[in-house]
Amino acid sequence: MAIGLVAVKIISGFVYQEFNYDSGVKKSDRIFRVIRKNGDMQDPYTHAPLALALRSEVPGIKDAVRVSFYFGYLACSAGENKFNEEMAIFADPGFFDLFSFSLIKGNSHDCLVSHNSVAISESAARRYFEDEDPVGQQLRIGEDKEITVTAVFRDFKPNSNFRGDLVLPLEKISGLTQVWIEPGWNYPSDIHTFILLSDNADIDVISDVSQGIVRNYGNEGEQELIFQRLKDIHIENHLFWEAASQVKVSYLYILLSVAFIILLISCINFLFLYIGTTAQRAINTGIKKVFGASRSVIFREHFREVLVLTVISLVLAVCVFSVYHTTLTRYFSWLPGTLLFNYKLLILLAAVLIIMAVSSAIYPSVILSSGKPLNLLNKHKGSGAGRFGLVNVLVVIQFVLCMALITSTVFMQRQLDYLERQEPGFAKDELITIPLNMQVGHGIYNDRFEVFTGELKQYPGIISVTLAFSSPSSVNTGESEPDWEGKTGGEVVRMNWNSVHFDYFETLGLNIIEGRGFNKSFPEDVKDWDTGRCSYILNQSAVKEMGISDPVGKEFEVWGFKGPVVGIVEDFNFKSFHSAITPLVFMIDPFFMNEIIIRIDPAVATSLSDIETVWRKFVPDYPLEFGFVSDQIKSAYQSEHDLTMILHLFSALAIIIACMGLFTLTVLSVNQRTKEIGIRKVNGAKVWEVMAMLNFDFVKWVVIAFVIATPVAWYAMRMWLQNFAYRTDLSWWVFALAGVTALGIALLIVSWQSWRAARRNPVEALRYE
Repeated sequence: MAIGLVAVKIISGFVYQEFNYDSGVKKSDRIFRVIRKNGDMQDPYTHAPLALALRSEVPGIKDAVRVSFYFGYLACSAGENKFNEEMAIFADPGFFDLFSFSLIKGNSHDCLVSHNSVAISESAARRYFEDEDPVGQQLRIGEDKEITVTAVFRDFKPNSNFRGDLVLPLEKISGLTQVWIEPGWNYPSDIHTFILLSDNADIDVISDVSQGIVRNYGNEGEQELIFQRLKDIHIENHLFWEAASQVKVSYLYILLSVAFIILLISCINFLFLYIGTTAQRAINTGIKKVFGASRSVIFREHFREVLVLTVISLVLAVCVFSVYHTTLTRYFSWLPGTLLFNYKLLILLAAVLIIMAVSSAIYPSVILSSGKPLNLLNKHKGSGAGRFGLVNVLVVIQFVLCMALITSTVFMQRQLDYLERQEPGFAKDELITIPLNMQVGHGIYNDRFEVFTGELKQYPGIISVTLAFSSPSSVNTGESEPDWEGKTGGEVVRMNWNSVHFDYFETLGLNIIEGRGFNKSFPEDVKDWDTGRCSYILNQSAVKEMGISDPVGKEFEVWGFKGPVVGIVEDFNFKSFHSAITPLVFMIDPFFMNEIIIRIDPAVATSLSDIETVWRKFVPDYPLEFGFVSDQIKSAYQSEHDLTMILHLFSALAIIIACMGLFTLTVLSVNQRTKEIGIRKVNGAKVWEVMAMLNFDFVKWVVIAFVIATPVAWYAMRMWLQNFAYRTDLSWWVFALAGVTALGIALLIVSWQSWRAARRNPVEALRYE
């Protein structure tokens, strides 16, 4: 029971956290994020003046704060301590007051007022300043930009929609990055707008009133505003570029199902043992009834006994959970983290214990105490458990659950292996990425990049070098709705985009199947912000969706920039294999580059050190980090990997608990039939015949469980696999494996006890009573 309680506490605590992101924020029930909706497209980015307009023109909105999550890299240093900061936050001064994030040092009201200020996390404070007080000290970004640390905030909690170790003033973003905030209503910027409602405000009324602002100021056609509750961001409306990765709710329900299965098996086995022991004590109950004990007296006696056992289980569970929380989660990162204490979870745990205690006490107190004393004094008549009628049903239930878990775990592992074996269509094992952690015009993010590239290529292990907005493993950019020459009026094709540099396709090992790639001999390939022109390259899926023939040479337009399609590149998987290949358009935009992509020869062992040598020569002030594209691809399936590992663990726990119950049940069954076994042996029954007799009673229930579990598991796995565009087959042998495994476990446990009973001296068996 203790094992079951620990499993329930771990899983329920983890799921509770996932459903309650930022629930620790004091006003989380009144904080909403604004989302723009145009048709069936939803976008978290809003116009810069929207926050002020909502705060001043809509009654019921108490406050509004703008937040921009920067997904590039900032090279930060303090003395000799240099690090790349990813996911910096740029926000209005009211950021810490609105979200009530606690500060260790500094004042939440004015820590972001100064244009040259920064609030850092406690982890960042240790990295950069070690034991010194960071407030008032300088943090350098890039080569020469120094900003003053004005506050230190506690690290964002794991169940928070916010990530990062730096919070800077929003006005600073254009000075430190290539992101430009459009100050007017011309177009949205990379800004999330959060609002705080007044105490008695109605979000539906505010939503209706807010639509007028869009009509008065917006100029992008029919749009509406949607208000998304802060704690719902993590589990709904999967939009691109969220600060914290969102979760698939179906996975949470899978984990809850596993917790329920383990708890049910634990309770079943608890009942196995207690029902068996109370049946053997029927004579004791009969004597008590003869001496006048009432049902209530017997009920209270058994309830106290069960309560003591459950309290012991609870104490053991608390001890095991403390070890899990403090030790195991540190060494095994895939284990689900969970809150140590939460009053709602404690109430749930107490309710489970009470229900279990009452359920376990009902049988002996009601069933046994209702029998006639004379029958109770007769062991076989009084127990009512000679054939374990109720227990047989419980055996079937727990083996159905075990086989369903085994089947699900095997299929999930097969699907994960299947995804990781798929080839994305480019040279993933030869590619590494380096954060381009500098602003346009600084470091090598300028004309010096060609010199940097030329020197790198002098080393034998460096094959090719290029730039891109994102790694080829995850081109998770926003979608555009481009126009093109020959497009019909109502035709809409949504495309992801990627800003790349020359030699991009050569570096990845992709073939241009029509036209040409980007070439330095054609200056017009590069986006010109003055003329609004650039060249485009499409993947095969884009051409197919557009439904045009001979696309090369036709005019193409994205976000007001027009230019010819100069080439068609072969399809490759630029996202995970959860989804099929979708349309993708490439351009060269010098202001949108985040990654240096280098193709190396894996046979040359010195490639990384050679890159480091050249990096130190060109940009010694910027920290260097390597990322392997093959590892990045694997990380795309991290949620499935973690879920599979968790299922492995808890499936093993469920099987162990089931084995405990079956062992107990076998012992009780053998004890019930001790005299029968002795008589059979006296009459010439062989050991294997006795074993076959005892085994058959259990094997038949396992077979019935297999018949029930197979269609249930098949349906569940079929529905789960619908989440993937590329999926493994539902092979019959996996179901057979689950059945054979369960049968083998049952035979092993039962055969051991039946062998011991069959080998017993028949004289001892006949004197058993």
